[in-house]
Amino acid sequence: MIELANPLKLIHALVGVWFVAGLIGRWVALGYAARASDIASLKAALGVSARFERMVIFGSAIVLLLGIGTAIVQGRAFLGPLQGGRVDWLFVSLLLYLSVLPLVPLVFLPRGRRFAAALASADQQGRVTAELTTAFRDPVVFSAHVYELVAVTVVLGLMLAKPF
Repeated sequence: MIELANPLKLIHALVGVWFVAGLIGRWVALGYAARASDIASLKAALGVSARFERMVIFGSAIVLLLGIGTAIVQGRAFLGPLQGGRVDWLFVSLLLYLSVLPLVPLVFLPRGRRFAAALASADQQGRVTAELTTAFRDPVVFSAHVYELVAVTVVLGLMLAKPF
């Protein structure tokens, strides 16, 4: 009989690849959109970015659930000391992963609404406006995206190296 943990780990890893591909693809597409000189090119790049965004949303939720499921099937204390276990790479990874979640309601959603308003105005005017360019250069959103990418990269490194 096949042990359930192994197929779960494989699916978890594959969804993780999907998730990271979405993060990187979104980053590249948004960078292209930010450099677009005309509204049609900008909107096309944003369309590509939206597809990657769906990969990120789906991937982030599923990879978390699969990771927790895999830990449970393996009998691991994924909550570390909260379950009587120790602080290990799994617990630190979970904390780091969860630290990204508040960025959605605190940064991405409110700043996204501002961006959408600037995009609608630019679209109505048929050109890339200064307001839209400023929205693309929002340092808070940029910092949040950098933190998200770094956090996921560190989690991936912890998963692969299992240093403690």
